[in-house]
Amino acid sequence: MRKVLAHSVFVLPLFFLINCSSGSQDDPQITEEEQQEGQNGNQNEEPTIEISSIINTSDQGKLIDAFFFDLKGWPDRTNTVEKATAYFVNDGMNGIRISIYGDIQRPAHPGPGVVVESQYEPMLTSITTALSVKPDLKIFASKKLRSTNSFPDWVKDNTGIIPKQYAIMLADFIEFMNGKGITIDYLGIDNEFVYNEGNITPEKYHETIFELRVLASTRGFDLPILVGYEDFGPNKRNWVQILMESGWGNDMDIYGTHYYPQFRPKDKLITDLNSIDNRPFWATEPHWDKVKTENPDVFLNAEAAMVTLWDQTDLGMTGFMWWNYNLEDELRTRLMQAASTPLLYSRPISMTDIDGEDLTELGKLQSRAFIKANQVNVYFVNMSDTSYTDYGIALSDNQKIADNVVYTQWRETTTIDGQQLSGTVTSDNTAVQVNLPKRSITKIDLTIQD
Repeated sequence: MRKVLAHSVFVLPLFFLINCSSGSQDDPQITEEEQQEGQNGNQNEEPTIEISSIINTSDQGKLIDAFFFDLKGWPDRTNTVEKATAYFVNDGMNGIRISIYGDIQRPAHPGPGVVVESQYEPMLTSITTALSVKPDLKIFASKKLRSTNSFPDWVKDNTGIIPKQYAIMLADFIEFMNGKGITIDYLGIDNEFVYNEGNITPEKYHETIFELRVLASTRGFDLPILVGYEDFGPNKRNWVQILMESGWGNDMDIYGTHYYPQFRPKDKLITDLNSIDNRPFWATEPHWDKVKTENPDVFLNAEAAMVTLWDQTDLGMTGFMWWNYNLEDELRTRLMQAASTPLLYSRPISMTDIDGEDLTELGKLQSRAFIKANQVNVYFVNMSDTSYTDYGIALSDNQKIADNVVYTQWRETTTIDGQQLSGTVTSDNTAVQVNLPKRSITKIDLTIQD
């Protein structure tokens, strides 16, 4: 931890204190008056800022270049210009994840060469509306899961999918979409192996892609970028390792996996990532739970979702698409927007915080930072029993922070839009202090001075 004076013209040397906590368990709830006092400081004194977080802007992770909207569960969610504008213009999403049907609920592929257009109509309306407001959207088509009735009978037998037949169905789908003016940029041919009857082993996956390549050549369509393996969590059945060790790595251009907050198998994810060389890594279905009987606390749900996403950004995730991201007028929506929209075209950067950087343990202070050009977005999730008042933040290498530091904070006493606050910046612009009450979520916007 470092100490600087909030209104001084010099900075004390960097040093670490034995007692690094600036929080107080005796006064866990910060009042509105205390918030205001923390913003403005005392103009007649020289308050000391203890630096509890240092952000290293030169230690950057991979660029996050894909933030997609997921239509798979709700095919009509972008079927009006107003809704499409909200997602793709206001929230800035640059892609859309859509379904490949053929399941028992939507039998869109009853036989080779046949596509039932009516089964796709709700989703087609949403896709074309989305493209009308943002023509350069990227389209990611992924097989729709419907338990053990996910595939039509003509593409499977009692061992799962028949690769040659399934490749015909996929080719039919791609050509159908092309005929509607929709280019499939990315393709995922499986979805949560453990919950469908397709039994798409690495060998069957390879055989399906081989047959699909042949059809692309003979029918004259472009093969999309291939996303795999999209199971219910990483490193199941050694699927990725078997694919790579069998010499079939060219059949998977992007590694995608589902990664749930109730499990967070980070070691298994690392195992998969160690196998994929330099392929991009996408979180193809991260989950942010809604308030339910079994998990009624929206703040705890938010903490679990955010650290689950940060597990993946820490490990090089370059694209993500939340399951059930929506426009409902609720706290979950506002928090998802705040946690997600700044990440597109940004990079994670390393930072310290007062109780350690590890995210494994819930119910403590969690933090991460992301950088885009000279803008730094800093997040603190404080589900601990400690309120951290006058919490000091500095950039590495004596970089300067612009005066106008604003932050949005959500507490149980705020509206769903949170409270807008201003940080106290030192007169030499080397640090800023904010307040982090217990059971709060805070997003801070910093600008690095030129």
